[in-house]
Amino acid sequence: MGTISDDRSLGMRVHPMLVVDQADGYPYGFSSFEIINRSNKEEAGQKPHYKKLPIEEKESYRWLSAIEQTKKQLSKAESIIIVADREADIYQLWSRVPDEKTHLVIRTALKRKFFDDKENPIKADTPLSVLGISKVFIPGRLGKADKGREAQLEISFQKAQTLRPQAMAKNKTAKQLDPDQIPLNIVAVKEIVPPGVNIKEPIQWFLLTDLPVENLTGALQIIEIYRFRWHIEQIFRLTKQKGFNVEESQLERAAPLKNLIAFTFIAASRIYQMVLGRNNESRMGSDLFEPDEMKALEKLSPQLEGRSERSKNKNKPQTLAFHIWVIARLGNWKPEDRDPPGPITFKRGWEAFQSSLKIAKMLTDP
Repeated sequence: MGTISDDRSLGMRVHPMLVVDQADGYPYGFSSFEIINRSNKEEAGQKPHYKKLPIEEKESYRWLSAIEQTKKQLSKAESIIIVADREADIYQLWSRVPDEKTHLVIRTALKRKFFDDKENPIKADTPLSVLGISKVFIPGRLGKADKGREAQLEISFQKAQTLRPQAMAKNKTAKQLDPDQIPLNIVAVKEIVPPGVNIKEPIQWFLLTDLPVENLTGALQIIEIYRFRWHIEQIFRLTKQKGFNVEESQLERAAPLKNLIAFTFIAASRIYQMVLGRNNESRMGSDLFEPDEMKALEKLSPQLEGRSERSKNKNKPQTLAFHIWVIARLGNWKPEDRDPPGPITFKRGWEAFQSSLKIAKMLTDP
């Protein structure tokens, strides 16, 4: 087993591409899933002149390969928007990925050279054109003292050109595939901190996109698209201490650990689908459950209802919310509870449901 990001601790890196419906945020599953096991320090970026190597020889090539696989998996989609954080702000993504139906929204640290239409450099402290102010609620971090706040955000915009890094200058493939400069749009988000208020990490985002941005409405759409990235963070959280606790595995060999990681992410994504779909009556149960699972959940529903009106399953039959309500009840959630069922409740309920299916199958099999 190789090392992870600190080049010291043993482990593996997981690179999943989660597919989310832009209309309602519902996650469908993974279009690409790669588990990276670094076998030596050279693969961790320690090769001489690593920055000058073709991207095909770098670990960061996983972004291009994952996107290509995603485009194949979603070939019938009307459009695809790839959303990612700063580690994906790679020049070759901007030069090779966008096409008539594939676009990018990526947070940037503005480390490459950026210029405006008058060839003035653009940096993190460069004043941009302010489009307006927007208010959003920022949820608190689970387990932290931060309980959430309403943030006032200043939204700015700038058309820009990003230049090809000098490290790519002698790369023949780069000269053929990657132009000297690429036109992009920058949407900047800066939290306005009131006087006397102490905020440990005020929001400051610089978002790059090839999508058109003409006004405040367009900039807010880019910000909303970027916020979908939070879904993948929640799934990672579910695989760890607050969910399946995969980091505590006692497996010592890479091959079985890879299998465990893959199965854990599949399970975590399904639990997360339940969290997001618990009130969704516009989707059918078949978006998440198999026909035999739906049939079993429909039989269980009346048995889990109480006498009071509040304790009934009031969701429309056949809908996603109807079936998820049953899983929540199996996880010991009560309709009288003040808080809605969360991921741990659904994990318990799903495990109980799977056990009941196995028992029923054992009793019916000849």
